[in-house]
Parts: sequence; C-alpha cells; structure tokens
Amino acid sequence: EWSPRSVVWKKMLDGVGQSSPTIWGNRIFLTTALEQGRKRVVMCLDRTNGQVLWEQLAWTGTPERIHQMNSWASPTCTTDGKYVFAFFGKGGGLFCYTVDGKAVWQKNLGEFISPWGTASCPVLVGDLVIQICDADQNAFIAAFDKTIGNQVWKTKREDFRGWSTPVVIHADGRDELVVNGHTGTRAYDPATGKELWFCSAGRGRGTPTVTPGNGLLHVVEGRSGGTIYAI
Repeated sequence: EWSPRSVVWKKMLDGVGQSSPTIWGNRIFLTTALEQGRKRVVMCLDRTNGQVLWEQLAWTGTPERIHQMNSWASPTCTTDGKYVFAFFGKGGGLFCYTVDGKAVWQKNLGEFISPWGTASCPVLVGDLVIQICDADQNAFIAAFDKTIGNQVWKTKREDFRGWSTPVVIHADGRDELVVNGHTGTRAYDPATGKELWFCSAGRGRGTPTVTPGNGLLHVVEGRSGGTIYAI
C-alpha cells in the first residue's frame, strides 16, 4: 500500500526538465532548464536524503524552438561512476563532468535543425560516449572519447527529426548499436560507426527507443497510425 508515509524524502527542484534520474551509488544525476531554456543545468542529489550535492550551469544563451510537449532538458544523463555526461542539443551540445561536479569537457555538436527539440540520451560503450542527433537537416550519430571529448567517428543519418536513444546489444559475437528511425531501424558498429544492417519499415518517425527481449528487437513507430514490429 502506497501512502504519504511511504515517502522517505521529497525535494523541490528549480526549472523544468523531462530527463529521468540516473543513479550510481548514492548519487542521483538530473538536468533542468531555467528561464524558459536560457539556462541549462546539470545537478547531483544525495540518494539517501535528496540534498543537492552540486549544480553546474552548463550553458546560457538564446533558447531554440521546441515542441510544447518537450522541454529544454529532456535527454537523460549517463555515467560510468567516474564521469557523468549530459546532452542539451543546440544548447551547448554534449557535456562531461566528474561525478563530484568538476567540468571536464564540452563539445558543441553544430547546427542540426530539429524544430521540436531534442530528447536522445548519450550512450556509453567502452571508452566511447555516443550521441545521436536526428534532425531535419544535418542528422548524424557520433562517438567521442569519454575522457577528453575528441571525436572518434561520425556517421551521417537520414535527415528527419527523431528522439530515439540507441541501445547496445550483443549478437553473432559482436556488439551492435541499434536505433529507431523515420524509415526503419539501423544497427551500427559502436567502435567505428559503420552501418551493419537496416530493417525498412513505414514512414513512422523514429520516436520510441528499441526494446530488446527474447532474442528480438521490438520497435514502435512514433507517428499516429504507425506499426509495431519485431526484428
């Protein structure tokens, strides 16, 4: 039975964001946007009591257009227990901090045009942090050295807006980075960015993230009337 007595702690946070909590040990990592997107913030809370351990103002500037159902802080952080990575789209791009809140590096990912904002989360694979930037123009997926931020590879994607986050699977003796898209699902080699395979579908806008299970990849198209299919 859930009741107010079930709540161990509760913490009011400034700003607006749709990122999910990322938990490592007793740390919770979150993002938020202040002043209608003019400021983007990464924060860390104590999991045991909700106390804010640190906040970093990642970026300030003129906010880009977003959909009314989106926010300027939608992508969820990722961490390996040493570094934490946050993505804010046009708002400064990709950021790396130590889990103690020290700024390590920042990478502006350019003018990829997505009028409804971003939501795709960074993904860690070994020593790489991988970010997809689906957009109406200049869409791509790229990998960066997680310790210094140098670009390791960059692969062009079809120009169409999307908000899916890649998932990593292991199949046929190799790792594959699988991501939903407007015209279907693609898999990439996470070490090189080379496209491994493509499964064509309808033109359903690649919004939901692919879900692996029981030896299959389950995919839902994001547009009304789209299909669900398994690979």
